[in-house]
Amino acid sequence: MKLVTTICILSLLLTACRHVEPERRSTGAEIRKHIAGEWRSIDDSWFPTMTLSEDGNFTVVRTDGTRVLLGTWELQGSLLRVTRTTASDSSARASAFLLNEWDYLPVVYADEHELVMTGGISVAGRMRFTR
Repeated sequence: MKLVTTICILSLLLTACRHVEPERRSTGAEIRKHIAGEWRSIDDSWFPTMTLSEDGNFTVVRTDGTRVLLGTWELQGSLLRVTRTTASDSSARASAFLLNEWDYLPVVYADEHELVMTGGISVAGRMRFTR
C-alpha cells in the first residue's frame, strides 16, 4: 500500500514539474506592423475570414460566403477595438445576440502568417487566424 501511495505522489510531482513552453506574445509595435490584412480562421471559432483594412474597415465573410462590413477597427496597444456599424449592430440585436456597441479583442500574437486573439478581456480560449 505504501508503494502505491509513493508512486501516486511521485507521479503527481512529475506532472506538476513538467516544462511548459511559454506562449508566444507580441509587442504593440509588432502587432501594429502585422495586423492589417485578410485572415482565415484556423479553428472556425468566429468568422471563416476577416479583413482588417488599412483604412480601418472591418469586413467579415460569413459561412455562406457573403462579405459584410461589420464595422471599424483600431489598435490600442495590444487591444483590437472593433466598433460595429449601425446596420450590423441592429441585425445582431434582432437575432438575439447580446452585444456591446464595440468590443475589445486582446491580441496575443501577430506576425506575417499568424494572428492569435482572445474573444474578450475576460474570456478564456484563443481565436487563431492565418493568412
